[in-house]
Amino acid sequence: PIPCVPWQSQTSASINAEYMGGISELLEILGSIINGFALPLKQEHKKFLRTVLIPLHKVESLPQYSQQLAYCVTQFIQKDPSLASSVMGGLLTYWPVQSAIKEQLYLNELEEILESSAKRELEKVLKPLFTQIARCVMSPHFQVTSA
Repeated sequence: PIPCVPWQSQTSASINAEYMGGISELLEILGSIINGFALPLKQEHKKFLRTVLIPLHKVESLPQYSQQLAYCVTQFIQKDPSLASSVMGGLLTYWPVQSAIKEQLYLNELEEILESSAKRELEKVLKPLFTQIARCVMSPHFQVTSA
């Protein structure tokens, strides 16, 4: 197994830093690494997705690195389509309620994930997914409703 590096063992509460300098660059490099993962994906790679990449969606500074994070997540789904439902479930768990900008970013990423997802994975999260989409359609923020 991969040894646990210090930043990997931090609690999610410590991720909530105001500024996360260099994260977009690290995610860009990570996207290339994920692209080169051999199949089938190792369990530690899937665990990294669940415990590090998905929780990065809840950080205030998400707009600074959302594009790179979305690329990493979609790379995982392209490697293993069965991960799509757990990724969508994670996004729904961390869905922003007070930031229209972050909500737009989530919707954009969700669109990318849906394009890479198999029908059976979508069916696993269909009800909560469309419940959230309905909330977005009724949002008072015009950017969210048109996203």
